[in-house]
Amino acid sequence: MTEFNELLERNRKFAANIDLGSLAMPPMDAMPDRLLLVLACVDPRVEPAGFLGIGTGDAGVLRNAGGRVDDRVAEDIAYLSTRLGVRMDVAVIHHTQCGTGKLSDPAFRQTFAHHTGLDEGALADKAVTDPSVTVREDVAKLLGHPLLSSDVLASVSGHVLRLETGLVDTVVEATAPVHPHR
Repeated sequence: MTEFNELLERNRKFAANIDLGSLAMPPMDAMPDRLLLVLACVDPRVEPAGFLGIGTGDAGVLRNAGGRVDDRVAEDIAYLSTRLGVRMDVAVIHHTQCGTGKLSDPAFRQTFAHHTGLDEGALADKAVTDPSVTVREDVAKLLGHPLLSSDVLASVSGHVLRLETGLVDTVVEATAPVHPHR
């Protein structure tokens, strides 16, 4: 699908069946004390609404190449927590057959770095070749990030979506951060 007009037609059907205005942000005193946030890959095969059954308004979703944790992800989590006045339960989800695995190929990484001006070494760290390993790394990054105290994070868990089966395996159970408010 390359035609955005087809998506606009789908949007008209969506809009005919939902009132997004009724999902406006509730007042701060009516917010739950925790909110689920899913971090996943931008791969079009990996749509959290589909494989997790997330409906509109059920959870926050952040997506980037590989579903990897970096400072921008931590900043977004801190912003959302502060804006909504809630602690976040973050589920990091990596997947098998991730295209970022190509970043482990030195020739591709060098070509990509040359075309984009990005740091070749930093690009190697973004490769998801073994999602069970990288999801553990990213959970640890969130739990240790200086912006994400226990006032921001309620828990962080790590999961792998197996494209071969469509099933999600839990690799890291929900873990609370140990560092208090900074």
